[in-house]
Amino acid sequence: MKKNTVTILGLLFTVGGLFAQTYSTGTIPLFGGGPTLAYSGKIDITASTVTLTLIGPSTSWMGMGFNTTSMDTSSDVVIYNGSVLSDRHFDGFGNTPVVDAEQNWNLVSDNVVSGVRTAVISRNRVAAEGGDFTFSFPPSPFNIVFARSVGSPSIVYHGNGNCGTTVVNFTLGTDGFDLAGFKMYPNPTRNFVNIELPPLVSEANIVIYDVLGKKIKETKVANQNYNVDLSGFESGFYMMNIKTADGEVTKTLVIN
Repeated sequence: MKKNTVTILGLLFTVGGLFAQTYSTGTIPLFGGGPTLAYSGKIDITASTVTLTLIGPSTSWMGMGFNTTSMDTSSDVVIYNGSVLSDRHFDGFGNTPVVDAEQNWNLVSDNVVSGVRTAVISRNRVAAEGGDFTFSFPPSPFNIVFARSVGSPSIVYHGNGNCGTTVVNFTLGTDGFDLAGFKMYPNPTRNFVNIELPPLVSEANIVIYDVLGKKIKETKVANQNYNVDLSGFESGFYMMNIKTADGEVTKTLVIN
């Protein structure tokens, strides 16, 4: 009986650990061009939920399609323009994607800073209707397509040069890593930014990338409050990756 109890407890801990795991692509630069053009995304997957972070111009719509390399008819896509979040499917090249009968994505948060929108949306990992993509768990690499409009939130054909495709890969995050405990201020900023680490964390490695993924600066943090010098940085939109022994987080940095 004791052996069976131990076995069951072990199974429960194993299953519980699996459900607590989060796999992430990290922030993926999709387009460059500064705050009015740059677009990046991030996909996080747990056993039950998919969370998508879209970062781009506040005056444009942003879209992402899953498990496809083109506007293949019926492939799954989601679009957000700052006021309407729509679950859609492609209707062929050059055609505006068709709105699905069921809307399964939910808006978690939407923040605009200096013309840059950061929208977080989520839905169930397993498709609720036939046309939606079911994300595997643990996730395997798959293709995405992405697009954004230029200067208009109207959801119409994006035109040449405003779309692309790539393969996304996932890494396993660290359970219990306190992302909310990180503070970065002021943001937007000009010559410096303060980094405040979570309690009990006193060391971190900071890498700043531009929107094309080029490393611009790397520095080490040796205390809970640290001032990062940004003098010489051009105005624009950057990704700041903060890594500790317990995990990492990527935040959007806007320099005026």
